[in-house]
Amino acid sequence: MPLDYSLVKLSDETCRAIPGGHALTATAYVARVSGDRLEHYVAVAGATESYVGWGTEDYQAAHLRLRRRLRDRLSELATVAAREAD
Repeated sequence: MPLDYSLVKLSDETCRAIPGGHALTATAYVARVSGDRLEHYVAVAGATESYVGWGTEDYQAAHLRLRRRLRDRLSELATVAAREAD
């Protein structure tokens, strides 16, 4: 059953304290489809972004970097899948 990279969901990030700051972690899931049926979602990429500081701006910047990292990784995986499908 193929993966459909147009059907993506991202987990909520988890935030944990690390020495000197925090680390955000999130996972990207892609749908596994069979014909017109969505079978289930499969975890295909995870990312972690660390940041120093305690302010809202620090968190927001790290959140954006984390989401962009996942977006870029999904784009790479979709390109590989498209090449393999040809």
